[in-house]
Amino acid sequence: MEAATPFQRYLDAALESFGIEADETERMVMAGVWSLWEPGMTLLRDSDLDGVEPENHLDLSSPPRA
Repeated sequence: MEAATPFQRYLDAALESFGIEADETERMVMAGVWSLWEPGMTLLRDSDLDGVEPENHLDLSSPPRA
């Protein structure tokens, strides 16, 4: 059976390369999670971040500094 979407092709290749067997239910859960994350990932990928300065001395335990 040929995968219908780019995500399904990616998932099939990734699972195969790591030797992971996933049944149809597990694949449906992975596809559902990706459908939630994909819009935000697409926006992040397409964002123009050239004007954003990196935060020096990054401390992930505190909120971003202005």
